[in-house]
Amino acid sequence: MATNGTLTASSTVLYLTMVQKQVIRTLPILLVSGLVGNISSCLIFHERELRYNAVSRLLKSACIFNIIVLCYAIGINLYNVDHVSADTYSLIFCKLRLYIRHILLMIVRTYVTLACAASFALSSTKVNLRALCRPKYIQLAIISVPFVWILVPIHMPFLKTIRNNVCIDIDPYVVPFAVYFFLIVGVFPIIVMTIFTLLTIHNLHLLHNRVQATIITPVRIKKRDRQFIRMLVSLVIMYLITNLYFPTNALYQALTYWQKKSPERVAIDSLIFSITSNHILYINNVSPFYLFFYSSLTFRKMFQRILHRYVDTTVSLIRKFFQRTG
Repeated sequence: MATNGTLTASSTVLYLTMVQKQVIRTLPILLVSGLVGNISSCLIFHERELRYNAVSRLLKSACIFNIIVLCYAIGINLYNVDHVSADTYSLIFCKLRLYIRHILLMIVRTYVTLACAASFALSSTKVNLRALCRPKYIQLAIISVPFVWILVPIHMPFLKTIRNNVCIDIDPYVVPFAVYFFLIVGVFPIIVMTIFTLLTIHNLHLLHNRVQATIITPVRIKKRDRQFIRMLVSLVIMYLITNLYFPTNALYQALTYWQKKSPERVAIDSLIFSITSNHILYINNVSPFYLFFYSSLTFRKMFQRILHRYVDTTVSLIRKFFQRTG
């Protein structure tokens, strides 16, 4: 009976391990969708009408780093499916892998948060707030954010080690890092995004009421800026839905780190961690274009215009090629 139980447990572990590998093999779907979407968004935000808008510039910066995140993180995960992960034998790679991913993900979140803040400032009646969205300040913010996030988590590489061919945090750091991760990655960004989004909506209501009451106001929200607000609202809702899964799971893993777990529970925890740290985590890096396309008529029209332009250019080049060769 014990032997049968052992075989059953072993079979369950093998099955869950196989499922985890197959789940990781679906990551190219996210990678391709993310690359197509984010490149398209960058082209749209670079159009003349949007190029100098504060919100547009911040969202374009977020899309650029979305591309970097997806290529870096998913590329490593796909390699590790059929190869031995370098962080199991290279201490340098062990120390830098998650540190670099954390930097890239937080840069994206910060740009989105700043876009929410810029939207609030642009909808404010206060001149000083609107002045913060001048191009020179936005450019300074865009340049500064990566340097800030290189420094903030600088502790991460120093507290990683390899034990039994596994890259892990050193024991005293397990829970503190999980708490840091839960707050910095999971809680703070969505709280700040939500606050600025609600304040922006509040400003719009105030402006609407002033216009109806024929009160003179120095602020006129353009249709384009209203479209940006709708786009940001859809993006913030996506963050609210998806952003807490991975940090919460990481906190659970830390709090149960010293518990004795059965092989089946270890396999189940590993599968759940893989899903939350890959598919669910990267949804925020893949989805912006599709959310913007759904929520904004202006965005859809600009995408169609760019698509037609590139199709016309391609057809023209093909015709010229055949005319020359013919």
